[in-house]
Amino acid sequence: MNRRWPWICAALLLAACSGSDPASGVAGGNVGDVPAEEWQPLPPAPRLGPEVLAAREALLGPDATDPSKVKLWWVGVSSFVASMGGHLFLFDAWEPLGLQADYVPIGRDELAAIRPEAILVGHGHFDHAADAGHVAGLSGAALVAGGTVCATARARAAELPASVDFPCLLLGDRDTPGVGSVRSIRIWSDLPPVTVIQHPHSAADPSDLLTGGLPLVFVPEVLVYLENLNTDPQETLRFVDALFDDGLVGQPEGGTWMYQLRVGDFSLLWHDSTGPIGDDEAGEAVREALAALPDCVDVQAGAIVGFGMVTSGLRDSLAYVDAARPQLSIPSHHDAWAPVIGGGASAYETQWRNALATLSHPPELDYLRDPQDYLVPRVYDIDDPRWKSPAAGSRCAGGR
Repeated sequence: MNRRWPWICAALLLAACSGSDPASGVAGGNVGDVPAEEWQPLPPAPRLGPEVLAAREALLGPDATDPSKVKLWWVGVSSFVASMGGHLFLFDAWEPLGLQADYVPIGRDELAAIRPEAILVGHGHFDHAADAGHVAGLSGAALVAGGTVCATARARAAELPASVDFPCLLLGDRDTPGVGSVRSIRIWSDLPPVTVIQHPHSAADPSDLLTGGLPLVFVPEVLVYLENLNTDPQETLRFVDALFDDGLVGQPEGGTWMYQLRVGDFSLLWHDSTGPIGDDEAGEAVREALAALPDCVDVQAGAIVGFGMVTSGLRDSLAYVDAARPQLSIPSHHDAWAPVIGGGASAYETQWRNALATLSHPPELDYLRDPQDYLVPRVYDIDDPRWKSPAAGSRCAGGR
C-alpha cells in the first residue's frame, strides 16, 4: 500500500515469502506476557536476511539502523518507525484508515516486513494500537504495553492465517502502578534503561470552561478526505471493528505511558497523548517525573491534539513541553486521520507556534506536516555537541 514507491513491492514480496523465523533470536528468552520486573532484556540487534534488509532500504533508505544516529520516520497520527543504537522498533502501530485510504504511504504489512524488534505502545485506543497484533504476529516483535493492549493484540494475531509467537512486556493497567509512577526498564541489553512514566490520557473537562478555558478553534482539512476516499468495504469493516479497542474514549483500560530512551549523549521522549497535569496530586507527580528525568530531554515527540482541546485548547499539550524542557519539539497526532477530529497539521500550526512562544524557554520546533513529512527521516547524530549541554531552563536531574 504505497503510491509513492511502487517499486518496493518486490522487496516486500521477498520479505513475505522468506522462510526464516521472524521471532528467532529476538525475544531474548521472554515468552508470553511478562511483568516488567521479570523482563529479560532483548539481545543486540539480530542479523537479518537479504529480504528484510531490502524491505528496510526500500521504505526507510540506506543505513536505517546506523548506530551513530537516532532516526524517526512519521507514519501517521503518533506512530513512528524509530532507529536507535542499531535497533529498529515502532512507537505505536496503526495504519490510518476509515473514510480515507492510502493517505499515509505505508501500511501494516510493510511495517511487519521491516521486522521491528519491538513495538512501544503509548495507549490502546484504535488509532494507536489497532495493528499491534498484526505487526507483532507477522514479525515476532516484542510488545511493550498495558495488559489489555497485549490481550487484544494476541486475539488479532490469532486471526492471521499464520503468525509467530511474540512476548509482551506488561506495563500495568489504568490504575497500576498509577498515574505519576516512574520505572526504569532495560528493554534492550545493549541500551540504557528506558524510563516509563504513567500519565493521564487527554480528557475534556467541562469545568475548565468555568475557569477561563476555551475550546481550540481551527479550520479542519476536508479536501484530503475526498482526494483519498476509501472505497474498500473490507478496510471500512476493519476500522469499525477496532473502534472500541481499549475503552474507545477516556482513560484507556491499559493505561497511558510515555517513554524516555537514551543513547550516547542523546535523549528522546515520546508520548502519544497529553492529559491534564494540573495542581492535583497525580498531575503534580507527572510534572515532577518529567522535570526529574534521568537525563535532559533533547527531542520530545509528543501529541498536541486530544480531547482536552475541546475545553482547554492547547493548555495540556503545552504543559508537557514546559515540564520536559526539550531542546527540540516535534508535534504529532495532528494530521488528517479522521474528519473534523483530525484537522490536519496546517489547521494547528499557527496556534501551536504561538503557544510555544509563551513559554519562558521555548524549544526549537520541527513542525511535521502531512502528508509531505510522512516517512521523511528525522536524523540526529548522537555525538552532536548540542546534546552535551542541557536546554536553557532545563530542570533535568543533575544536568550533564
